[in-house]
Amino acid sequence: MKTEWLEAFHVTAETSSLTKASELLHMTQPALSKQIKNLEQAVGAPLFTRTTSGVSLTPAGEIVFKDGQKILEQLDDMQRKIDQLQGQTSFTLGSWPSVAMSYLPQHFANHPTVGGPELKIKTAHTYIELMAGLEQHQYDAVLLDDRQIEHPYPSTHLYTEPFLLYFHEADERFEGCVDVRFDQIEASSFLSLPIDCDSTNILKAAFAERGATYTVASEMEFGSSVLGFIRAKLGIAILPAIFQDGLPPEVRTLPITGFDVTRELSLVTRDAEHHQTLLRLIGHPRSR
Repeated sequence: MKTEWLEAFHVTAETSSLTKASELLHMTQPALSKQIKNLEQAVGAPLFTRTTSGVSLTPAGEIVFKDGQKILEQLDDMQRKIDQLQGQTSFTLGSWPSVAMSYLPQHFANHPTVGGPELKIKTAHTYIELMAGLEQHQYDAVLLDDRQIEHPYPSTHLYTEPFLLYFHEADERFEGCVDVRFDQIEASSFLSLPIDCDSTNILKAAFAERGATYTVASEMEFGSSVLGFIRAKLGIAILPAIFQDGLPPEVRTLPITGFDVTRELSLVTRDAEHHQTLLRLIGHPRSR
């Protein structure tokens, strides 16, 4: 039995979907199905019931899911001890500023680690900078959206978030709204993160796909500055949902209908042997 079979099985069980699991694992659906079939042959029982709406665990699958989790956690603990033995006392993680300011602190607080390697965090705005740093050994791992990037490194999907409209509560255009249509705001000028950062590039491409132009009123390096300008009634912005954390009380958000655009976050590591250790360090619930 191979650990990658258990990993594939667990992701499929958690998503109840071969399609979604294959996307998260960055593999084709036939390759995923083969790994699950290999695991089923190894344990001698079917693990999933397949339906038109997805997959669900069989009684045997429930056992493998519960006990397999323990096995993978033990393997992760073993790797942590080996890292310590070999003197791997710290890792450098490259990240978007927004993730470093919100996602990582929350996960460190909820999943404290004791006796493990130190984690150093550095920030960059673009996947080009982050991947270059990874390749040049400036980072041991990076957090970024790698959907459009071809690379040879181990990758684990962490979360997906939508883009929302951020505005001041006194803005009468959105009074009483529970959402806003894209065609209501597409001609607006927006307070923006750096024009070449990944989030802005996603927005520019999404506007272009819809026959519109993403117009920048003011460009700012950090999301906190954008929110500060909104708080001062100096404009509106479209930002990832993560910026709702610690939102000023005067600033409101609305989902944007007709604008199903998302940003994803994945952990990409340079060395496969450290991938699970780094997942554990950032408090990922599926760390092995």
